[in-house]
Amino acid sequence: MKQEIDIHGNQWWVLSKEEIKLGFLAQCLERVSQALDSEYLNTFNRLDAADLIEGFILKHYDILHTQSIEHVVDDIITALKNREKS
Repeated sequence: MKQEIDIHGNQWWVLSKEEIKLGFLAQCLERVSQALDSEYLNTFNRLDAADLIEGFILKHYDILHTQSIEHVVDDIITALKNREKS
Protein backbone atom coordinates (compact mmCIF):
# COMPACT_ATOMS: atom_id res chain seq x y z
CA MET A 1 0.00 0.00 0.00
CA LYS A 2 1.32 3.41 -0.84
CA GLN A 3 0.06 6.89 -0.36
CA GLU A 4 -0.34 9.21 -3.31
CA ILE A 5 -1.26 12.85 -3.71
CA ASP A 6 -3.19 14.02 -6.77
CA ILE A 7 -2.76 17.36 -8.54
CA HIS A 8 -5.33 18.97 -6.21
CA GLY A 9 -3.43 17.95 -3.07
CA ASN A 10 -5.85 15.17 -2.12
CA GLN A 11 -4.20 12.22 -0.39
CA TRP A 12 -5.27 8.64 -0.97
CA TRP A 13 -4.03 5.11 -0.52
CA VAL A 14 -3.31 2.92 -3.51
CA LEU A 15 -3.56 -0.82 -2.88
CA SER A 16 -1.69 -3.43 -4.85
CA LYS A 17 -3.67 -6.17 -6.57
CA GLU A 18 -2.42 -8.63 -3.93
CA GLU A 19 -3.75 -6.41 -1.14
CA ILE A 20 -7.11 -6.14 -2.91
CA LYS A 21 -7.27 -9.92 -3.31
CA LEU A 22 -6.49 -10.43 0.39
CA GLY A 23 -9.26 -7.97 1.28
CA PHE A 24 -11.66 -9.98 -0.87
CA LEU A 25 -10.51 -13.17 0.85
CA ALA A 26 -11.16 -11.59 4.26
CA GLN A 27 -14.64 -10.57 3.17
CA CYS A 28 -15.34 -14.10 1.94
CA LEU A 29 -14.09 -15.62 5.19
CA GLU A 30 -16.23 -13.29 7.27
CA ARG A 31 -19.39 -13.91 5.23
CA VAL A 32 -18.89 -17.69 5.12
CA SER A 33 -18.29 -17.68 8.88
CA GLN A 34 -21.54 -15.80 9.40
CA ALA A 35 -23.47 -18.12 7.07
CA LEU A 36 -22.14 -21.20 8.86
CA ASP A 37 -22.51 -19.59 12.31
CA SER A 38 -18.87 -20.46 12.87
CA GLU A 39 -15.86 -18.73 14.39
CA TYR A 40 -13.66 -16.93 11.85
CA LEU A 41 -10.53 -18.96 12.65
CA ASN A 42 -12.46 -22.24 12.46
CA THR A 43 -13.80 -21.25 9.05
CA PHE A 44 -10.30 -20.28 7.90
CA ASN A 45 -8.91 -23.65 9.02
CA ARG A 46 -11.70 -25.59 7.29
CA LEU A 47 -11.29 -23.68 4.03
CA ASP A 48 -7.52 -24.01 4.19
CA ALA A 49 -7.70 -27.77 4.82
CA ALA A 50 -10.05 -28.11 1.84
CA ASP A 51 -7.64 -26.02 -0.34
CA LEU A 52 -10.35 -23.44 -0.96
CA ILE A 53 -8.28 -20.41 0.01
CA GLU A 54 -5.43 -20.74 -2.49
CA GLY A 55 -7.06 -23.29 -4.76
CA PHE A 56 -10.41 -21.55 -5.23
CA ILE A 57 -10.90 -18.06 -3.77
CA LEU A 58 -7.52 -16.54 -4.64
CA LYS A 59 -7.01 -18.63 -7.78
CA HIS A 60 -10.37 -17.55 -9.23
CA TYR A 61 -10.44 -14.03 -7.80
CA ASP A 62 -10.74 -12.41 -11.24
CA ILE A 63 -14.04 -14.20 -11.84
CA LEU A 64 -15.38 -14.39 -8.29
CA HIS A 65 -15.06 -10.70 -7.44
CA THR A 66 -17.42 -9.81 -10.31
CA GLN A 67 -20.25 -11.86 -8.76
CA SER A 68 -22.49 -10.99 -5.84
CA ILE A 69 -21.00 -11.85 -2.48
CA GLU A 70 -24.06 -13.98 -1.71
CA HIS A 71 -23.40 -16.10 -4.80
CA VAL A 72 -19.70 -16.42 -3.95
CA VAL A 73 -20.51 -17.46 -0.37
CA ASP A 74 -22.95 -20.09 -1.64
CA ASP A 75 -20.30 -21.45 -4.03
CA ILE A 76 -17.68 -21.59 -1.27
CA ILE A 77 -20.01 -23.38 1.14
CA THR A 78 -21.03 -25.89 -1.53
CA ALA A 79 -17.39 -26.55 -2.44
CA LEU A 80 -16.47 -26.88 1.24
CA LYS A 81 -19.20 -29.45 1.90
CA ASN A 82 -18.25 -31.42 -1.22
CA ARG A 83 -14.55 -31.47 -0.34
CA GLU A 84 -15.17 -32.39 3.29
CA LYS A 85 -17.27 -35.36 2.14
CA SER A 86 -14.38 -36.69 0.06
